[in-house]
Amino acid sequence: MTFLVPFVIILGLLFFALILWEKKSHDEKLFNILKESASALFDQIMVTRLWNAKHGGVYVEVTPDTPPNPYLEDPMRDIVSVDGRHYTKINPAYMTRQLSEITMQRQGYKFSIVSLNPINPFNIPDDWEKKALKEFESNKIGDYAEILQQGSPENRKLSWAGRSGSRIFRYIGPLKTEAPCLKCHAKHGYNYGDIRGGISISIPMDRYDLIYSADFRKTIFSLLTIAVISVIFVAVITIILSRKLSSAIEKDIERKRLEAIVELAGATAHEMRQPMTIVHNIISLFRDKFRHQEPLTEEEMNIIEDQCNRMNNIIKKMMNITAYRTKDYVKGKKIIDLEQSSRNEDRE
Repeated sequence: MTFLVPFVIILGLLFFALILWEKKSHDEKLFNILKESASALFDQIMVTRLWNAKHGGVYVEVTPDTPPNPYLEDPMRDIVSVDGRHYTKINPAYMTRQLSEITMQRQGYKFSIVSLNPINPFNIPDDWEKKALKEFESNKIGDYAEILQQGSPENRKLSWAGRSGSRIFRYIGPLKTEAPCLKCHAKHGYNYGDIRGGISISIPMDRYDLIYSADFRKTIFSLLTIAVISVIFVAVITIILSRKLSSAIEKDIERKRLEAIVELAGATAHEMRQPMTIVHNIISLFRDKFRHQEPLTEEEMNIIEDQCNRMNNIIKKMMNITAYRTKDYVKGKKIIDLEQSSRNEDRE
């Protein structure tokens, strides 16, 4: 079971690496989804602006929400119908601003025109937009997107976008001069294809982060479940194999013990045979002397005594081996207490 510790450590490191990889994958997926959505919105805005520009602007009735555009230099900006109604011309820029207000109310995000040379002061870019516009003018990038924190210096224009610290997805695409745009912008020095500015799109990510967090938690729970099941599975398999291995080892030890006993018995029999043979021969000699009425010598008696002592020592050793003491080791296992057995042998 001791190898489970490094296994759990390795599994933990793998689990941590998977979490980091999964988070990175989720972040990239969310970023790509938002960028595709912002890019599609940008294209739709550009198509709508082009439609307006091709018609030279459109007239709508003047209302409190749609007053005349003070930044539109056009002698036909305001007209009056025969029935006395007042109309004002909506150019692409004014239309874009009004569409942004509606989108903000309905969808929670907004877009705006920004330019390094704005006619309308509301179109002055912030630091983040200014950096992208300069990149557009040098033809280094086609569009630009980034996730920023609310309250950062780059987001000074986005106080509407949510609480401080929340994330905001920002996208900006280049605003190129089309042929219909030259009707109004040629006098400002622009030519066909020039970069006049950009369309900046800002999307608060609170809703997306909630969905992302829920999805990420599900992923973490799934990975954690797999990790726990893996540990339990390995632990169970380890216990089963350990028990089988322990049983096999115990059987092997028992077999070797029996083999050792057999070898010991053989060695003991061999050790006993020599003194027994000597004693047997002495006894035969005694019989011959007894029949011939010859006296026994002290040397012969000493030989018998020595061989008896020798056999007695062999028997003592055998008794010490067969009557050994045991002591507790680990996990209920017992081993031979060599120290106690040695003391018993010394006493004898």
